[in-house]
Amino acid sequence: MNEKLLSNYRSAIRVNAKGGIERNYVVAVCRGCRKPPCAPVCPIQGAIVPREGGGVIVDREICDATKCNHECVTACIIPGAIHVDIDINKAIVCRQCGTCVIFCSTGVLAMEIPVGDW
Repeated sequence: MNEKLLSNYRSAIRVNAKGGIERNYVVAVCRGCRKPPCAPVCPIQGAIVPREGGGVIVDREICDATKCNHECVTACIIPGAIHVDIDINKAIVCRQCGTCVIFCSTGVLAMEIPVGDW
């Protein structure tokens, strides 16, 4: 979802620091599974739809996190790749659109061709 506002909470890319003095950074972002486990478990018909080529699309008009138990979050194989924004009651997941790469001021983001069968 591109919310058109600067918000770490609404970002579809989560970066978490792990460890002590020598921190490791763990990136949680949708990997674009070819058979996404999050879509079929959603109890709201049409809220999360698999995309051709991998990944999912969240239909913002249909998704309503107040009407489910966040099954998509639990089903995802990447912890933190899907999260629910409680202010707008929508699932947040990367669309693999590349906008973040274009506007990343430090140039650390890149779009990569997946290797293997996610």
